[in-house]
Amino acid sequence: MDTAHVERIFARRWPAGQLVATTEQLQDAGLTTRLLQAGIERQVVHRLRRGVYVPMHAWQGKTPWVRNRLALMGHVAQSKELPVYSHFSAARLHQLNTWNSSSLIHVSGGYSASGSKLPADVVLHKLDIQEPDIEVRYLPGVGAVRLTTLRRTVLDCATVAPLAQAVVIGDSALNKGLQLAELERALVVAAGRRGVQRARRAVAAMNALSESAGESRTRLIIGELPIEQPELQVWLECSTGRFRVDFVWRSCRLILEFDGNTKYFDFPLPTDRALVEERERENALIEQGWRFIRVKWAHLEQPETLKARIMRAYLAASAPTT
Repeated sequence: MDTAHVERIFARRWPAGQLVATTEQLQDAGLTTRLLQAGIERQVVHRLRRGVYVPMHAWQGKTPWVRNRLALMGHVAQSKELPVYSHFSAARLHQLNTWNSSSLIHVSGGYSASGSKLPADVVLHKLDIQEPDIEVRYLPGVGAVRLTTLRRTVLDCATVAPLAQAVVIGDSALNKGLQLAELERALVVAAGRRGVQRARRAVAAMNALSESAGESRTRLIIGELPIEQPELQVWLECSTGRFRVDFVWRSCRLILEFDGNTKYFDFPLPTDRALVEERERENALIEQGWRFIRVKWAHLEQPETLKARIMRAYLAASAPTT
């Protein structure tokens, strides 16, 4: 069978509505072991893990974070006993920003749970999670899943993750409606738990106004500088209309914009017209005496260089005019 023929067979017989499919589901749809092997050899389907598959077009060329989520969906589809997904896996299921977080699959169970037969890509946290901290969802095209609540997920991640990773996840959850007070109460209940001191530091640094992983990381870098801290997500008026900026120091008329969505998120690229309008708004604000700093993902990889750059811009903008 040639590749085109195999592609037509899989397109016709792939189980309707299934994002990922198990061997049993594919066989029920008429995709025999021989056809499945042909699909793998001709790269029509991709095997996520033993017994679970995804169409190659849904895998090939996708970003690492999309692939991490698909791998998790494969585990969900295969699981028979509805484990409780927690930590970074629960964060992915809640569709939080999980910049640089573990790509392994995280589940939690009581101290009687055994991890001796777990696959190499699965981490078992021996935590006895109570029912109020668990929710059940149905994922279209995948199946039912149990996962920790949004509050518990952020707390669990914050107890084990480096500060920036934990804050990115927490900021994202706050953007989805989680209240900071809920996290603070959860910290009180978690007193004495391993990692709770780390979690307190992370929760104290979280802010619902940071709308992306890049903005969260930029905010943390600015927070290490001995300068006035900026306001976040401020609307400014200019001759071309209203312009919302990511970070602003009103006292010295300095604006910092983070331009990084296209590297770590699946947002469409800005149109030429949108870029022109953005430039027009920026020019109008510059004419009113505002200065701009633009930060991209590459700048975040060299935080000390970025700190020096922000410091220079802040001092220049704060210098008295003659």
